[in-house]
Amino acid sequence: MIFELIFISIFSFLFLYSLLRPFHSSVARWFLLIGSILGILSILGVEYTQIIAEFLGISRGADLYLYLGLLTIFLFVGLSINRFDALNKKITILVRDLALAKQEIKNNKKN
Repeated sequence: MIFELIFISIFSFLFLYSLLRPFHSSVARWFLLIGSILGILSILGVEYTQIIAEFLGISRGADLYLYLGLLTIFLFVGLSINRFDALNKKITILVRDLALAKQEIKNNKKN
């Protein structure tokens, strides 16, 4: 019983956090919002999860969580790769600018 209260508190905090925090991406906000709602429903009872799964055309509530988990992993990997590529591009621009600036300083010292 105490663990149910702890987890309901955590998911409730995440739900409120998703409503109050300014996100750069609406996908992140909705993902956290829906995930926290599903977390609360899974703790309250299997019946609620089963109702949502049947509404979505999935046979069992456990399968719903499996599919959502896989979707989460793929989204996280995809977003991480995009951020990594963007960071690499910024680093490349900075390194080029730094190399050009050093070369210009060397040329000015020669003159």
